[in-house]
Amino acid sequence: MALYNFPNAQDNDAAAIPVRITAGSGDSSPITSAGPAEAGVSASGTVGTTSAQLVAAGAYKGWLTVQNTHASNTLYASFGATATTSDFAIAPGAALTLPFGPTNALSGVGSGAGTSFAVVGY
Repeated sequence: MALYNFPNAQDNDAAAIPVRITAGSGDSSPITSAGPAEAGVSASGTVGTTSAQLVAAGAYKGWLTVQNTHASNTLYASFGATATTSDFAIAPGAALTLPFGPTNALSGVGSGAGTSFAVVGY
């Protein structure tokens, strides 16, 4: 088995080094991944100054990103039944990413009427 001393990224200004991973010695078949077969899910909506559900409980199994798409209003998110302006603040244009699918619902409230948001995950 040969070991290769690849230059680090700082020494390689031209391009990334292509790498092909195979199952074993002499095998040229690429390794396949048994990752999730579920399609991604996306949604969007608006919330006002009264708490409302942003994401239903169990709607996402793998990960979840909620983005505040409003130009100036702040979106506040909570895993509790009711969100308040004391909860996690998502600034205009910013996003909250969870590397897991929450099992309980995610509630939200805006700093003003018509606070828009987008959700993506699987």
